[in-house]
Amino acid sequence: MSRNSESSIVTKCGQIIDVLSAARRPLAFSDIVERTGFVKSSCHRILAVLQGEEMIEYDKANRTYHTGPRLQKWARATWNRADIQQVASQHMADLCENTRMNTALSVFDNDAILYLRTVDFYSVRFASHAGDRAPLHSTAAGKVFLANMKPARQQAALGLLDFEQFTERTIVSLETLIAQFGDIRANGFATARGEETLQVTGIAAPIWNAEDKLAACLSLWSTKELHDPEDVIGHSEMLVGLTRKISNALGADVS
Repeated sequence: MSRNSESSIVTKCGQIIDVLSAARRPLAFSDIVERTGFVKSSCHRILAVLQGEEMIEYDKANRTYHTGPRLQKWARATWNRADIQQVASQHMADLCENTRMNTALSVFDNDAILYLRTVDFYSVRFASHAGDRAPLHSTAAGKVFLANMKPARQQAALGLLDFEQFTERTIVSLETLIAQFGDIRANGFATARGEETLQVTGIAAPIWNAEDKLAACLSLWSTKELHDPEDVIGHSEMLVGLTRKISNALGADVS
C-alpha cells in the first residue's frame, strides 16, 4: 500500500472518530456518511477497520455507531494522567524546596515505570526526566507498584522482570523482591538504596484515585554526596502524608 493510501485511511479514521466523539447520540450509517462526506463504500471500509480495533462499536438493535472501549480507555488514561500532574505539581515543588531533594511523579507502564514529571533541587547528570522509563525491580516506585498489585496482575508483571543488575546492590532474586512487599504495604512506602544507581537513595509512596486504584507514585531521592541515605528515608512520613493529600484530592478516601 502506498504512503498516500495509508495517509488517506488514517485521515478518514480520524474524521469518523471526530464525528462520533462530537455527536451527542449514537449515529446511523447515513448520518456518518452525511457528516463526513465519504462515499458509502469507503465509509463501510473505514467503519469496519475501526470496529476491528475496538475504537468504535455498532449497536445492532438500533443500527447505530458510537465510540468504542479502546478509545474510551485512551481518553480516561489521558485525563487521569493530566489530572494527577495538575494536582501533584505544587506539592512536588514544595516537597523539593522543603527537603532540598529531587522528586518524581511516575505511573506504571507495562513492564516499567514512566516518569510524568520531575522536579530537581540539584541538577544531576543521571537524573530522570519526564518521558523516561525505569525498571520496576530496582526503583522505589517500581516496588510500590508491584507490591500493591492484585495477585494475578502481580504474577504477570513479575514474570516479565529480567532482573538486570545495575549495581552491586540491585535485587536479582524474585524471592528477595517479593519478601519486601509486606513491609511496603504496611509502611506505605518503598526504598531503593543504590539499586539502580549506586550513589542514589530513593523512597516512593503510592497515589490512589477515586476508584481506589493505584494511579501513580511520588518519589523523593538524593545522592550520597548531598544527603546521607538515612536522611532521605527519614522523610518517609512527610512523603506518605503528602501522597495521602494528593490521593484525597483525586477523590480517594485515604486516611
